[in-house]
Amino acid sequence: MIHKEPGELFKERLRRLPVEARKLLCVIVRQAYHGSLRSKEAGIATMPEVHEACGLDVDGMYAGLGVLRDAGWIQLTGEYPFEEIRLTGAEEQAIFDHCDAYQIALEDVMVDLRFDSLHR
Repeated sequence: MIHKEPGELFKERLRRLPVEARKLLCVIVRQAYHGSLRSKEAGIATMPEVHEACGLDVDGMYAGLGVLRDAGWIQLTGEYPFEEIRLTGAEEQAIFDHCDAYQIALEDVMVDLRFDSLHR
């Protein structure tokens, strides 16, 4: 169980994101902590693995990445097509770990904003 409920600032920041950006953030979080590419640092997802997992075309993916970057959730580094996506917060990993341990869909929390599911 998460010992400290996600902060109100974290919740409010999620609420401000469009649903599609929150869905993309879930993909990024999964790839950053359990992606197929193991030679990268924790908290980093690569563009190819996110693109393969997100189901969006390149323009749609970059539009979502722009929203997440502008809102301060991610940083993009590197040159196309080898860019890396770095998560900027620490709560994402704690929420991912909790959801993973208790078999809670990450989307329940980060897309549907059902923070009550974290109290298992």
